[in-house]
Amino acid sequence: MLGRHLVDALVDAGETVVAGVRDPRARIADTARRASGGSSTRRAPTVALGATPTRVPGKPVRAPGQKPAHNPAHKPPRQSVPGLARPGATADLPPTSAPAADGGPAAGHAGAQPRAFDLRDRSGWAHALAGVDRVVLIRPATITDVARTLIPFIDTAMDSGVRQLVFVTQPGPLFDTHSPQHLVEQYLKRTRAPYTLLRPTLFLQNLTEGLHDDIRRRNEIVLPTGAARVAFVDARDVGRVAARVLTEPGHLRRSYHLAGESAFGYREVAELLSGELGRDIHYEAVTAERYRELLVSQGMRPETISADLALYRVARARVVARPNRSIHKLTGRPATTLAEFVREHRASWQ
Repeated sequence: MLGRHLVDALVDAGETVVAGVRDPRARIADTARRASGGSSTRRAPTVALGATPTRVPGKPVRAPGQKPAHNPAHKPPRQSVPGLARPGATADLPPTSAPAADGGPAAGHAGAQPRAFDLRDRSGWAHALAGVDRVVLIRPATITDVARTLIPFIDTAMDSGVRQLVFVTQPGPLFDTHSPQHLVEQYLKRTRAPYTLLRPTLFLQNLTEGLHDDIRRRNEIVLPTGAARVAFVDARDVGRVAARVLTEPGHLRRSYHLAGESAFGYREVAELLSGELGRDIHYEAVTAERYRELLVSQGMRPETISADLALYRVARARVVARPNRSIHKLTGRPATTLAEFVREHRASWQ
């Protein structure tokens, strides 16, 4: 859910995004169908790579001890190319050959240029990173063996001359030292990579995506969160933060906890939805085991189930309960509130 908002924010910042996808031809065809009003099939996992600046940036800033690297596979570009990498996750990234079908922020811009990329196929990494000097990395739930995927990709990115790597992680690694995110964070710090860490709490978009059918069809929210409170964050706000830390100096080796400015329990979320939709939305707190059974019955993949359970375990531990104003400080705009988000997306649950 975050990839598209990252791209939109970078495009709004004057960047032309290069979208790395497993099948660029399918991406172009899919976007063309959506642009013409046709139906769209489910898209393959997508990676977004690269953004060409409209201005020539200053001298690249390298991590302490990092040696300049030369990739013989391509000639260095005249301009450095900032990059956005979202390995193995689905994002709605329109290529230059077709406008954004939804008329969103990317529409009217040069758009995203498709480039073949697969996190599990190292042979294509050098081509995908050609000319890219900044990377945003998001670990999808389906990637659990980071020692064979994300960490080697980080090495390849550093060797190719990437001068900043923004890792969108979770507050959980501070709580769960065995999580894949924690392993990646420790590797970034141990290797003195030029990283920036973004730690968003739970996304408001979970209400319109993961919990959409529960709310719209069954008038309920069923989660293993008990009485946990969450300072929900809008993925669009996180996208704007990522664009800001990628396009201005002063963010290397910094960590930012991104949260909303108020915290809510899921019972309060249900009450707010009830008032906005004009019907009763019920919150049911279930055990983690019962939640697992529900996800299994829906055919969800085991690694995705484990990721969901880990996320809500973090919520129960109150790791995502503390509000802050970091989004406002970093972007100059206040974080989207729960009430604003519900009003804006009311039609999606009707």
